[in-house]
Amino acid sequence: MELTDVIKDRYSCRRFTTEQLTEEELNSILEAGRLAPSAINRQPWRFLVLEGDDLDRVDECTRCRYGAQTAILVCFDREESAKNPDVTPDYGWIDCGLALMQMALQAEDLGLGSCIVGAYDPAVATEVFAIPDNIVTYQFLMLGHKDADPAPRHFERRPLEEIVLRGTFD
Repeated sequence: MELTDVIKDRYSCRRFTTEQLTEEELNSILEAGRLAPSAINRQPWRFLVLEGDDLDRVDECTRCRYGAQTAILVCFDREESAKNPDVTPDYGWIDCGLALMQMALQAEDLGLGSCIVGAYDPAVATEVFAIPDNIVTYQFLMLGHKDADPAPRHFERRPLEEIVLRGTFD
């Protein structure tokens, strides 16, 4: 698929089948995250893959699994992430966002569904997944095969004229 088509076609899938990802599909998605850019090339992200019995613990953290058979909890190591207090306290947040989006786009390129989920309880996730103090949870990426009717899909986008400014906000 062409990159432009992948970007246009990708949406937050909220209905998945019960079919499991293959190891090749999962590794391709994880590799896309591994290849994401990061501040000072620190690569602070950690990808906690959750499948099978682990999904019960995912459900303790969020109501937004949507039947996905694979979840990845994207996290970062605060001891490894780049810092610049003049710009942002911790670039780990940005680095994880880049890795997460690359994984979601790779899933779409493979014909799979994905949903980025920030609606979860980080304290519960920290407890049920035994996350150490130096690891910060970011968001879940729900993955799987799209249901035949994977609605809702949001096709309305604001026009460029409404969101692009040039030179100044005046």
